[in-house]
Amino acid sequence: MRLRFLFCILVLLSFAVPVKVMAQDVSVGNLSSLKVSDLSDDKITAIWNKLEESGLSETEAYKLMIQKGVPPDEVQAFKDRVTLLGLNGKKNKTSISNKARKQSVDYSRDSLTVVKKPTGVINATPKARDTTQALQVYGLDFFNQFDITFEPNVNMATPKGYVLGPGDNVIVLVTGLNESSQTSKVTPEGNLVLSYAGVVYVNGFTIEQATALIRNKMTRIYPGLKTGQTQITVNLGNTRSIRVTLTGEVKTPGSYTLSSLTTLFNALYNSGGPSINGSLRNIEIIRANRVYKTVDFYDFLQKGILSGNVRLEDQDVIRIPVYKKRVSIKGEVKRPAIYELKDDEQLEDLINYAGGYTDIAYKGIAKVEQINALEREIKDVPANLFNNFTPRNGDVITIGAITNRYANRVVLEGAVYRPGPYELTAGLTLSSLLKSARGLKAEAYMVRGFIKRTLPDLQKQFISFKPQEVASGAGDIPLMREDTVVVLDESTFISRRMVTVNGNVRTPSSFVYRKGMKLSDVIAMAGGFTDVAAERHVEVSRIIRNEQDSVANQVVQSFNIDMSAGTNNDIPLEPMDYIFVQRLVNYRSLGNVSVKGEVLFPGDYAVQRRDESARDFIQRAGGITPYGSLENAQVFRKGVRVNLDLTNLSNDKLNRESQILLEGDSIYVPRVITFVDVTGAVNNPQLINYDNSSFKYYINAAGGTTSKAYLKGAYIKYPNGLNRPVRHFLFFRNYPSVKPGSKIIVPEKDPSLKFRLSVGDITGIASALTALISLIAILRTKN
Repeated sequence: MRLRFLFCILVLLSFAVPVKVMAQDVSVGNLSSLKVSDLSDDKITAIWNKLEESGLSETEAYKLMIQKGVPPDEVQAFKDRVTLLGLNGKKNKTSISNKARKQSVDYSRDSLTVVKKPTGVINATPKARDTTQALQVYGLDFFNQFDITFEPNVNMATPKGYVLGPGDNVIVLVTGLNESSQTSKVTPEGNLVLSYAGVVYVNGFTIEQATALIRNKMTRIYPGLKTGQTQITVNLGNTRSIRVTLTGEVKTPGSYTLSSLTTLFNALYNSGGPSINGSLRNIEIIRANRVYKTVDFYDFLQKGILSGNVRLEDQDVIRIPVYKKRVSIKGEVKRPAIYELKDDEQLEDLINYAGGYTDIAYKGIAKVEQINALEREIKDVPANLFNNFTPRNGDVITIGAITNRYANRVVLEGAVYRPGPYELTAGLTLSSLLKSARGLKAEAYMVRGFIKRTLPDLQKQFISFKPQEVASGAGDIPLMREDTVVVLDESTFISRRMVTVNGNVRTPSSFVYRKGMKLSDVIAMAGGFTDVAAERHVEVSRIIRNEQDSVANQVVQSFNIDMSAGTNNDIPLEPMDYIFVQRLVNYRSLGNVSVKGEVLFPGDYAVQRRDESARDFIQRAGGITPYGSLENAQVFRKGVRVNLDLTNLSNDKLNRESQILLEGDSIYVPRVITFVDVTGAVNNPQLINYDNSSFKYYINAAGGTTSKAYLKGAYIKYPNGLNRPVRHFLFFRNYPSVKPGSKIIVPEKDPSLKFRLSVGDITGIASALTALISLIAILRTKN
């Protein structure tokens, strides 16, 4: 067992080791010629996933890349791309793909195509106050979207205001009388080396200014530039990389390596945007140690204006300060949230930021909850002061809704042609309201209607009227605000009374009672009688209407009606009658009995009588053939053998009743067999011609039992299905008698029950016997 276990482990290791080696070969086999700048984000992600599947850690993966011949600068570039895409340290595949899609920067014009993103800790959102816990800070969720990247358009024409710097590729194109094209890269010293023209210093100059400098240098080579016969065009090829630092209340602060075409919004989005305490209204761009521009992100969020999306330059610093004032607004405004306000902005500006009022807003007043030095306080600001009220930091403004009441409504309900709410005009009365509703329906209850009214002191009042009198112009009632007029329907006072028919009809069901309904009508509505219906025994049960105060013994009266053909015993029905159609007593099939074996006509026979016996079915099957054995006939009921002796002709009542067969029973008459089958643990199992009834005779005729025979467990299986074992009493055995067709079965001994004694058992028994003999000897000596 241990050798087998070790073999399985070796087999598993032989498969596991090649798999891991294969994974490493697949992931890093062709990395020696790796060019990170030429790979898209999807390819970087695919390579990283293969490295993770191989079981290598991040440090081991980078070492393996160097061992495979990847240059160190390419390894560093790959590491930067992995950090940018957020692949390292992420276990959730879904979050990796989302973050990669959000923060991917694929600049085809940038030969480096590198955005170095530092690892930062996102500030946790502090627990909001109870009054604003359902509100979110407006604008922060904008940076959590994955379909907006603010990537610069690298396919656009070179901006004339683009400032050149070291690393930019410049394309100089000469057309016209002279034609030439050359590409040169700005050196770290800021120079551009041109063939035949020399060195041109372009660092810090715009494209437009650099074009004039290059034209002046190349005029000596191409005189046609002075006359206009030759033109010169300067375009930007691959852009350089710049380093930008984000600091302050930003989710991921640090230094970023970006393309020189990157704008402010692109840098903010890749950093995750401001943290929960960061300001969206005062984002500062610091250039050359001075605040170059202060950007209000609300201009973009509210109006879509991109004036603050300026292009960044090398060594720019983006600072997001802590917010100074945030005010919450909730209630009936279109965008409830927490908004950041400037010092000069008023409540009216806050409502505009929130999208204005909803349709059901109450515009007359705003409730302002403020925090003073010791406690909270609330102020009611009327609408005419919205332009002059300056909210404070932490204020909570609530815009309420108009009340859910009507100033001039009455409601009409019930049996009128046009129910619903109506306008309460001056002098409106009940009769004029009914005329406006096109009058009363025919089924209106003319005796009673009512008005539900709420008085000015909130007392509830109930006023009843007679619709018939009001419709005729008498007893008119003036209506008040919020009155509800109810005209009842006569069906309200009529119970839904039913008549039920059940039993042997085609569709037993219940029907609505209608005056004039008769018994034959209900039976016809139920589809008529079935084939087994006892038409002469239709029972009708009717509830007795007893109006006495004493408890009666009989509450239902039942009577039988003969509805057979030719009779006119049709009776009118009453509500709640229950009709039951009985079944014919003898109109039914008693089932079949199967007769098989040695009979003249085996098959399935229908049960004709309730007391038909097994011998009757055998007689209906033509009787037993000359080869059949009635003595050994077997009867089965639901697959279980029934012990019946069909040769017993006794007229005893119990015997006659036991031989009656039921539906589904079966009879099998076997063939007469004159042999005895001896099988099991005998030396020569065989069929032996029947000679006598001795059990031992047939055992000896089969050569006797084997050494493994268990003769005590031998038994006989008779042809009628019964079994009889060998019986034991003390040292004597009583063998059953043998009949023709019997089968003698001698089982083998169970090896697990074999009596065995070990050396220890024998020693123990010997010791016990020795002690017993010694005890007997001592007792005899004393006597």
